[in-house]
Amino acid sequence: MKNIITKTVFTMGLLALSASALADHHGEGEGKSKTLIGYDTSEGARADLYAGSVINIMIWESYMKAHNQYDLKAIRAANADEFKLWNAEGVVIESTDDQIARLQDWFDNSNPQWAHRYSMANEFTDEDGVLQQYVTTAWERTETIEGEVTKVQEVFDVLIENEKIKTFYIAERAILTGD
Repeated sequence: MKNIITKTVFTMGLLALSASALADHHGEGEGKSKTLIGYDTSEGARADLYAGSVINIMIWESYMKAHNQYDLKAIRAANADEFKLWNAEGVVIESTDDQIARLQDWFDNSNPQWAHRYSMANEFTDEDGVLQQYVTTAWERTETIEGEVTKVQEVFDVLIENEKIKTFYIAERAILTGD
């Protein structure tokens, strides 16, 4: 019986110590509810990067579901008024109308489909004090062009504002046989 009590007290002590260590990893003056995951330097200065809302991942997953269903109406509705994207070829698409026209042609000619690989929500406060909420996510795209199936891995960095897709850029690499 003494052995069980000793083990229980020891285990509870370790749990309390672990909880204390995890709770103290935040910076001074910072709320305890944020988890620091890295930093952002896109504005030229270092800004702490925190774990973001899973709701933003769900917004992006719905957006990609609309792509898989070729639902241009849903894609249009999900975009912010100031929508903009940079595709993997370096082309800047500066409006939802331009995106929809390009997607219609793409959907008609190559039957693309996306499969989810991973998603991470993250956020930081910019120099103007505005919360920037991002989803960094990877998807495998399969498409058929003139009977030939190709696969690529795409990584998206997506800015979500007021639950709308505001901007994103895409990086991609071909998936070779054996990958």
